[in-house]
Amino acid sequence: MVYKNGFFQLVMDDKATYIKLFPAQSGGMQIDAREVADYLAGENLFDYDINKINNAIEGLKKEPVQVKVADKVALPSDEKMVFKISDDNLKVSARFYPASSGGSLLDVASIERLLEQKHIVSGIRKDIIRKFLHKRQYCCNYLVASGLAPRHGTDAWIDYHFDTERKAKPMMNEDGSVDFHHLDAINHVSKGECLATLHPEDEGDEGEDVMGNRIMPRKVKRLYLKYGKNISENEEKTEIYSDIDGHVRLEEDKVFVSDTYEVLGDVDASTGDIEYEGNVNVKGNVRTGFVIRATGDVNVKGVVEGAEIYAGGQVVIQRGVQGMNKGYIECEGNLFAKFIENSVVKSGSGIVSEAIMHSEVFAQGDVIVDGKKGLVTGGRICSRSLIQLKTGGSDMGTVTKLEVGADPEIVEKCHFLAKRMPELQRDIDNNQKIVDMYSKRIAKGDKLAPDKMLALKQAKEAVDSSTKEFQENQKTMEQYQEEIMANSNGVIKVDSVIYPGVEVTIADVHMHVRQEYKFCRLVRDGADIRVQAN
Repeated sequence: MVYKNGFFQLVMDDKATYIKLFPAQSGGMQIDAREVADYLAGENLFDYDINKINNAIEGLKKEPVQVKVADKVALPSDEKMVFKISDDNLKVSARFYPASSGGSLLDVASIERLLEQKHIVSGIRKDIIRKFLHKRQYCCNYLVASGLAPRHGTDAWIDYHFDTERKAKPMMNEDGSVDFHHLDAINHVSKGECLATLHPEDEGDEGEDVMGNRIMPRKVKRLYLKYGKNISENEEKTEIYSDIDGHVRLEEDKVFVSDTYEVLGDVDASTGDIEYEGNVNVKGNVRTGFVIRATGDVNVKGVVEGAEIYAGGQVVIQRGVQGMNKGYIECEGNLFAKFIENSVVKSGSGIVSEAIMHSEVFAQGDVIVDGKKGLVTGGRICSRSLIQLKTGGSDMGTVTKLEVGADPEIVEKCHFLAKRMPELQRDIDNNQKIVDMYSKRIAKGDKLAPDKMLALKQAKEAVDSSTKEFQENQKTMEQYQEEIMANSNGVIKVDSVIYPGVEVTIADVHMHVRQEYKFCRLVRDGADIRVQAN
C-alpha cells in the first residue's frame, strides 16, 4: 500500500487486540497520539498504556509497530469516517481510518448516508469521495462537502461631476500678493451637461451552507438621484443633466441648478469678481473695485460703489450708484437705479432713475429721470429718443449736457474720431518732415548711413499708414454725421425747470440754455432748437 501520512489500524489475533502503527513516508505527517486515543475511545477500548503508544510512535522508523490495547479479542471494526464541520457550515473536512481484519469498507452510498445523518445534504463532493475510494489515504483531510458562500454586494454610490465642496479661495499672484477678485467660487454648468452618475447597488448573491440553509448576503445601501428644477434624468435614472446654462450646487444630498446666482451679502473680497452665465442677484452692496459680468439680469438690493457691472439683460440697483468716478455699468436691457452719481452708464435700452448727477449716461432708448427729485445735474446724458426730467442743471449754472436724436454709440464714435483726426495729422506732418529732409540729402548725392536709411523707411511707412487711417476715418465720420443729421425726432421734456448752463444737442443742432425754462419741451426745428410748452 502506498501512503504518505502515518496512520494506525486495529488488529486482532486469537488472544488480544492491538493498534498497528504505520510510520509516515515521503515527508508525510506523523501519527498524533491524541488521535489514536480518540479512535480507541470510539471503539470502547480504554484499558491500555498510553505511554507505550507514545513511545512506539516516537520510535517508529520504517516498519510498522504493534502495541497491545486489550487482553481480549475485540469485535471487527469497519472502515470509519470522522468529519468536522467548519464554524460557518460551509466546509466538511473528513478523515478516514482503516477497517480492522474482518471489518467492512465504505462506499459512496455509505459515506453519503453518514453525511446525511448529520444533515449534510448540500455541496457533497462526490469527486473527492471517489478519489478517496480509488486510492485510500488514511489520517488525511478530505474536503467531502463545500457549501456556496454568499457573494456580498456593494453599496450604491453617486459620482458628482462638479466640485461639491467648492469654496471661495483667494489666489496668490506671482508677486506674492493675494488676489481677492478671482476666487472661482461658482460651479458653472452648461445646458445638457451631465451633473451626476448613480452607480446602483449590487445586491450580491445568496449562498447555501452544507446543510442546505440559505445564506443571505449582507444588506447594501440603496441610493437615488435627488434633484430640483431645471434638471432631467435618463430613462435608467442613473444620470442627471442640466436643462439650462447656469450654476450647480449640492445641498445635503440634493442637486440644484439655477440660472440665477444669489449673493447673500456684499460682492467684496469674500466673493471676488462674479462672472456668470445667467442672472445675478446681490442681496447687499457691490463694493469698490469689484466686477460683475452676467449674460442675464443683475439685481442689486444695496448700493453699487466704484464697481463695474456688465449685463446681457437689465440691471436693477435698488439703492443707487455711488461711482466715485470709478463706477461703470453696461447692459443690453433697461437700467433702473434710484440714483446715479459720478459714474459711466451705458444701456442698450432705456434708463430710469430719480436722479443723475455728474455722470456719463448713454441709452439707446428713453432716459426717464422722475420721482421725488427727477434731477439731472452735471455730466452728460445721451438718448436716441427722449430725455425726460424734472430739473435740468442747477441754479449755480452747473454745466450739464443733454443730447438726443442720435445713436449714442455713433455719437461716441464721432467724438473719438474727432479727437483722433488731429493726432493722425500731427503724425503725418512730423513723419513727412523726416521724409523730406532725408530725400533732399539723397537728391544732393549724399549717402545716408544705415540708421538714417532705416529712419527714412520707417517715416515713409508711418506717413502711408497714418494717411490711410486718416482718409478712412474721414469717410467714416461723414457717414456718421449723415446718420446723425437724419435723426431729428429726439425730444427733451422738462417737467419742472431747466437752468442756464445746460447744453442741449438734438441730432446735429446745439443750443446753450441762457435762461430758465419751465414745463417745456425742447425739439429740433430745422437748424434750430425750439422751446415749446408741455
